[in-house]
Amino acid sequence: MKIVNNRAVRYNICMADLDLSGMFEKDRLHHAYVVEAQRDEGLVALRALIESFGVKTRGNPDFYEHVEDVFHLKHAQKVRTEQSFRGAEGARKIFLIAFNTIGHEAQNALLKTLEEPTEGTHFFFVTRTRSQLLPTFLSRVQVVSRQSAAGSHRSGGESAGEKFLAASVAERMETVTPMTKAKDDDKPQAKEDARFFLESLERALYEKLSKGVLSNTEYAPALVDVVAAKRHLSGRSPSLKLLLEHLALTLPSSKEE
Repeated sequence: MKIVNNRAVRYNICMADLDLSGMFEKDRLHHAYVVEAQRDEGLVALRALIESFGVKTRGNPDFYEHVEDVFHLKHAQKVRTEQSFRGAEGARKIFLIAFNTIGHEAQNALLKTLEEPTEGTHFFFVTRTRSQLLPTFLSRVQVVSRQSAAGSHRSGGESAGEKFLAASVAERMETVTPMTKAKDDDKPQAKEDARFFLESLERALYEKLSKGVLSNTEYAPALVDVVAAKRHLSGRSPSLKLLLEHLALTLPSSKEE
């Protein structure tokens, strides 16, 4: 297990594409969060966020960082032991835990801790997707996704879904190409990118309907297609090319004449 309490390199939130500022209130922190992000990206953003709260991420005995490829039961047991002690002089204790996968035994071992953590203790879990987490685990945390983070910073700008609906077929095809032509090693991330993209499309369709840009007859079949794509995406081996290119060709245009 890698536990980091001292760090030679300072990180800045500008290094991360994921901007979490504005997503958390320092004085009203929930006891546990799951942040959906690439592991390194999530770590950089969260270190910067935690530093902005006045909590040092180096030389601080009350800051714990665990980074694992697979988070096993033994890792969960270690975290349970660490969190059982109160922070130095009543200080807030922060756990930053990142993994690619986590076993069911490890999740079950953390349930009681997440439900009743030691006073002043907060957990930040970084994982690429919440889909690998048990419902009982998810019920004890708040989930922050890339889309929710992006949404909190919008100031009149268009979302990915809105831009897609307003684009030409050629522009739409260009948009989905990075996901449809991902190499084998990049396919898991492409699948997650596609899921966020479909969620953005679903919201954009509803917004266009509520503003009268799309009619009910345009909205209903378009929504059926997007929801069907999300369902197929959850399958074992979805064809991103088939799903996304179909949407590029069939979704109605919201481009204003």
